[in-house]
Amino acid sequence: MTKGNRSPNRRELLAGAAAVTAAIASAPARAEGETQAHDFSGKSVLITGASSGFGRLAALHFARQGANVVASMRNFRKGKRAEAQELADIASDEKLKLHLVEIDVLDPKLIKSGVDQAHAIAGGALDLLINNAGIGYGGPVEFNDEDALTAQFGTNILGYHRMARAVLPAMRAKGEGHIISVSSQLGRIIVPNIGVYSPTKFAVEAMFEG
Repeated sequence: MTKGNRSPNRRELLAGAAAVTAAIASAPARAEGETQAHDFSGKSVLITGASSGFGRLAALHFARQGANVVASMRNFRKGKRAEAQELADIASDEKLKLHLVEIDVLDPKLIKSGVDQAHAIAGGALDLLINNAGIGYGGPVEFNDEDALTAQFGTNILGYHRMARAVLPAMRAKGEGHIISVSSQLGRIIVPNIGVYSPTKFAVEAMFEG
């Protein structure tokens, strides 16, 4: 708890965020009849970085809500990448509209070909792009060389920018569309030993709110 008019410090902010997360995680699940599901039937969604984590979960979530999902990842190996095969198997078993394409957000050619495939699958402009592909290195700034800095900014911010520019012309022509760019608390609060990763998330916050 803060005293008087003093602003909360970093430790207090992080403690508060952790408490909220713990409360949500420990809250009893909704009864089946109370589950709030959204119907995304007829909507098209492109997700980057769908091999694991938020990207994989989002791909399955939107597909299970009826969306026509294009899940992308790098190092696709013509669909033989294990993570791609796993998603394809789930889509087949559950009869989901979930398609897999290769996009490496560092490679403009793969971005163009992947977005072109997504537009073909969607039958036109996408309804939603989820910018999710990202990487992060820890440790003090002095131990992260220029290559580490370039890799993180290239993926986490320039990759988002490239993807947004690739889908926006069709969205504008259609007159609608949304872009969600996954960020982090670390784009708002500074903590030790992530001084190279955090700036990329601050940049995401600035770019997509600007």
